[in-house]
Parts: sequence; C-alpha cells; structure tokens
Amino acid sequence: MNIKIKFGLIALSVIVIQSVLKFIGVIVTGSLSFISETIDTFIDIFFIALTLYSVYVSQKPADYEHMFGHGKIDSIGALIQGIILVNIYGFLIFNAIQAIINQNFIVENASFGLQILIISFILNLVLSRILIWQGKKNESLSLKMQGLNMFQDSLRALLVIVNFIIVIFFEIRFLDPIFSIILSCIIVLSALKLGIDGIQELIDINPVKAMILEEMKKEIFNLEHVNGVRELRVRASSGKLFLDVNLAVEDHISIVHADEISKNIRSLVEDHLPNYNVETIIEMSPLGGEKSLSENIINIIYSLKQEFQNIFDITNLDVFRIENEYFVSLTIIVQNNLTLTKAH
Repeated sequence: MNIKIKFGLIALSVIVIQSVLKFIGVIVTGSLSFISETIDTFIDIFFIALTLYSVYVSQKPADYEHMFGHGKIDSIGALIQGIILVNIYGFLIFNAIQAIINQNFIVENASFGLQILIISFILNLVLSRILIWQGKKNESLSLKMQGLNMFQDSLRALLVIVNFIIVIFFEIRFLDPIFSIILSCIIVLSALKLGIDGIQELIDINPVKAMILEEMKKEIFNLEHVNGVRELRVRASSGKLFLDVNLAVEDHISIVHADEISKNIRSLVEDHLPNYNVETIIEMSPLGGEKSLSENIINIIYSLKQEFQNIFDITNLDVFRIENEYFVSLTIIVQNNLTLTKAH
C-alpha cells in the first residue's frame, strides 16, 4: 500500500473515533467552544477522505490527457479545504457573537467534557507529528497540511481545555463564546494560508530559491562543450519538480558527448535539489564551439582589409571568452593621412 494512503487511513480512523467522543461531549456539555472543536473534527473526516482521494489520483502515472501527471489534484484539494474552513468558521464566529449579545452561556458537565478533550488532545498531538514527518519525507502537500491541521487542532484543544478548567474551578461560563471566537479566528487564518499554498502550486509559483538556480546555471555553463544556458525553468506539481533546461552546445560534439552533458546536468540537479523528485527535460541547440567561433571572427575581421581600402594591416588579433561573452583585441593600421574621426 502506498505510504501516503496508509497514513491517511490511519488518520481517518483516529479522527472518526475522536468525532464520536466529541459528539457525545457536545450533547453532554452544550459548550460553544466544544461545538467549534467538534465541528472541526467532523470536517476533518471529509478532509482526510479528500486527501486520500487527492493522494490516490496524484500518484497515477502521466497519461495522454495529463502529460505532466496528476499532481495538481493535491493542490486543488488543499484549496477546497481552505475555502470550506473559512465559510464554516465564519458562521461559527457569527453564532458566538450572537451568544455574547444574548448572554446565552451554557457549559454543563464540564468534568466529563474535560476528560474527552484531554484524550483527543493526546491523539491529535501524536498523529499530527507523524503526518507532518511523512508529508515532508514523501513531499506530499496534502499529508503535510493534514498533519499541520491536526497539530493546530491540538493547540486549539488546549484553549477549550483551559475554558473547561475555568468552568470547573471558578464557575465562570461567559468566556465560552469568547474562546469559540478565538478558536474560529485561528482556524480561519490557517485556512487562508492553506488556500494560498494551493493557489501558489496551481499557478506554478517557483519553490526553488533564485540563488540555487543561478548556481546551477553557472555550473552547467562550465560543463565541457556547453557554450551557454539559454533557459532554466522550474515547474512544481505536488512533490515533483519539472526542470526545463535549454542549452547552446558546440556544433561538432557527438551524441556520446551530448549524453554525457545530460548525465552531468542530472547529477548537478540531484546535488542542488536533494529533497525533490525532479524530472529534468534538456534541450540542446548547436552553436559554434569556441575554436570555430574564434576562427569565424578572425576570418570576418581579416575580410575587412578588402572592404576598407584605407586599412593597411590588422595585427595583434586575439579572441577570448569571459563567462558567456566573447571579446576581441586587435590593432588596425590605417593610412596616416586619415583624420581620427574617419579612422574611427
């Protein structure tokens, strides 16, 4: 079984158990902050099911209709989760404000509710760390986001636990809707970030730092028989990167040399991007090598003697390259009766 699907199923089982416990807790306590926490857990069931579907589809190989694979479904899943969370918790914030206005503060059987929250907190904390670790290891945005969501559930559960402790020891109930608003605001902010992450992948935001790409360009340019790096582009899809390299190479090299260049580039990519699954697409265009380019430049310059009758001779001719630019150094001997302007 795919490791992502395996951990997704484990997370789904744990959350179903939590949902049953919290649903009982809501019925027994009637707490608004508990309701906020419970609704989030019920939503998590849908989200993990969506995550499992996203992971399943994203693992399918490329086909005729999806030539770069199905990885974008992972990002769409994250975006949908963000949109749903913002809408639901916006509604919960509205209800909590109404409770404050109407002075409707209900928290019953707080001791029983506290026990359920502590059990849920421990389950969430342990499972969230496992999901985040596996998400990073397997480069899955959905698993990382689900792990992050469960970790935030643990932190939010602490707020509800504090609320119930206050109710048990101090009989203060008016803080319950306030805690509900705080919880909902935290979830909305997290959901907005989740949606933004999904959008960034969908619109192909480059996840690789510019400094790394520039270093790769420099090292590729320094490979034997490479005259220039015309393009180096990156496209991300879930945990996979597509690297598009367009090179100018010497026109006299063999297929063996071209294959060696490709192998060296892929080796460089592995060194610079060890945490990504990278598919490298390399395009090579022929360009005169350094020797042939120098000869062509020299021939063109010497042909100027025939075109311009005032040129007696061309001496000290030297063609050299600095990085990806060529420079020419020479001395032109002209008739001594020419003005400086005409000589130029």
